[in-house]
Amino acid sequence: MIRLFLARAFQDRSVWPLPVLACTLTSGIAFMVVGGSRYFFTLEHPLATFYAVLAGVALILLTVPMVSLLSSSARLMARRRDERLSSLRLLGATTGQLRLLAVSEAVLLAAAGVLAGTVLYVALMPLVGLIPFAGAPMGVDGLWIGPGLWGLSAAALMLLAAGASLLGMRRIEVTPLGVRTMAAPARVHWVRVVVAVLGVLAAQLLAQLAGVGGMAAVITMMLAAVAVPLVVVQLVGPWVLKMVTTVQLRRARTAERLIAARSVLESPQQMFKQVGGVSITTYAGVIAGSGLGLVSLADPSQADPGQAQLLADIQRGVWLTLAISFLMAACSVGINQTAQLLDRRRLYASLHMMGMSRGQLQRIRTLAVMRALGAVVVIALVAAAVTAFPIVGAAVLVAPAAVGTSLGVLGLGVLCVFVGAQVTRPALRRVLAPIG
Repeated sequence: MIRLFLARAFQDRSVWPLPVLACTLTSGIAFMVVGGSRYFFTLEHPLATFYAVLAGVALILLTVPMVSLLSSSARLMARRRDERLSSLRLLGATTGQLRLLAVSEAVLLAAAGVLAGTVLYVALMPLVGLIPFAGAPMGVDGLWIGPGLWGLSAAALMLLAAGASLLGMRRIEVTPLGVRTMAAPARVHWVRVVVAVLGVLAAQLLAQLAGVGGMAAVITMMLAAVAVPLVVVQLVGPWVLKMVTTVQLRRARTAERLIAARSVLESPQQMFKQVGGVSITTYAGVIAGSGLGLVSLADPSQADPGQAQLLADIQRGVWLTLAISFLMAACSVGINQTAQLLDRRRLYASLHMMGMSRGQLQRIRTLAVMRALGAVVVIALVAAAVTAFPIVGAAVLVAPAAVGTSLGVLGLGVLCVFVGAQVTRPALRRVLAPIG
């Protein structure tokens, strides 16, 4: 039964290419990030320890969007399982067998993505290896992770895909007569607020007790200063999005704006998850752009060559990390929007039969995403301005170029999300194709 089920996994071309593409991008980026981290961990340099710490921080920051992207892929893969699982359930398959089939399919598609991602990783190594750090290009040898580390990374990616599939199956209700996806939106529990408060207190305590006057104290305080506002953004984001969308709903003057607002209010938390990753890149981009703008005002002739090289490497690493984050954010938005389109295909089909054109339906989806994105960007800007007011304020006054950099980061983030939303146009055409 498993062989028959998996044999049909690649027959539905309307869904599987996008999850495999997501796994390909995720695995290719993951292999490249692991290779870059290995390069810094084995670097022979007087500041090798500092480079390794920065590489570890970047690796941790990029792990979050990678896991989110894999989770989005698993959720998308679950959308078209229902009919096949229902048929197998009627034929006598047990709940355990259905879950095994679902996880097997997720691992199969993830394995295909990992193999394709390996090809992407190998193809990009010569180009990425030209990026200089510590005074020399990383090179192909520096980025090569070897068979052992590749096997561990590939196994970790497939385990993450299997885990995400299992978590997705928690929202699949298996009944004696079939299988259906539960549509109840998740609620924000007050326990999360308590955990966030405890996390803030713990971060402040660590910042006070970590190595006195040493590098550990500086790193701990930096991580705490970045982590606390990000936690706050993630907690208050859905609530702020709900309040803003409620006002937009009351002021809606067209059917498109009305439906777009209602689609966001149906589950503000789900919509925030689609664009919430941009808050991280926006927050980090504004602060990093402001700080680097202030550093650029220093007199190069009075700077130590080693310090100048370190600052240049940090700047290069920041932009590289932001570029990778934007790429994964765009892919995540496209996948989530495709999954949402498949979930609501009956709604869009009904609206199309009532007279709405395909272009109007696409504008509804784009409007919902971009309005949610606007709320997320505002939240991130406020968090950056409050937590890093001396840096951002000084940059506005004495380094206007830093402000332009920040605006460029915001524009890139908005463009990535917009492109991600437009990727779903072919899926919308397929949903409306039976209607004509």
